[in-house]
Amino acid sequence: MHVNYKLNTNDLDANFLESVKLMFKDKDIIISIADTENDEDFALGKAIDEGLLSESASREELDKVLYAD
Repeated sequence: MHVNYKLNTNDLDANFLESVKLMFKDKDIIISIADTENDEDFALGKAIDEGLLSESASREELDKVLYAD
């Protein structure tokens, strides 16, 4: 399972930690933290993580996938 969270550090609390522990019960996990000063970089990383971006994808195709929500 792979989950991305985008939140403010002020939102980090014991409830967040407990939800992660419940979601990944008894499993080893990797935690990676990055700031989102550049939301485009965050969105690009998300697309790559989700396997949505190929080497030949155009910027327009990437924008359609990233901002489809």
